[in-house]
Amino acid sequence: MLDKKVLQLILDVDIRWSSTDIMIERAIQLWEGIEVFLSKRDFADLRRHQLSDEEWKALDIIHQILAIPHAFQQKLSADKTPTLSLAIPSFRRSISTQ
Repeated sequence: MLDKKVLQLILDVDIRWSSTDIMIERAIQLWEGIEVFLSKRDFADLRRHQLSDEEWKALDIIHQILAIPHAFQQKLSADKTPTLSLAIPSFRRSISTQ
């Protein structure tokens, strides 16, 4: 048997701005499974939600863009690390990478 971790799709949460990036990242991870699922005859009514190759590519680009502020937010919200001293350097670095 394969030792693969069971993953589920993640829903976007309006009050957590980085959840969109997390949702897109998981969908990209599960792309192959999503395609197989939607190709099953039992789920033909869901096929209208199937993304085209261009839409998957667009999601990948959006994920790459959203990964920058997500990483910034993660760095500044660490629980066990003092983060105030990281705020300005991280902000400057995020601006200079654009």
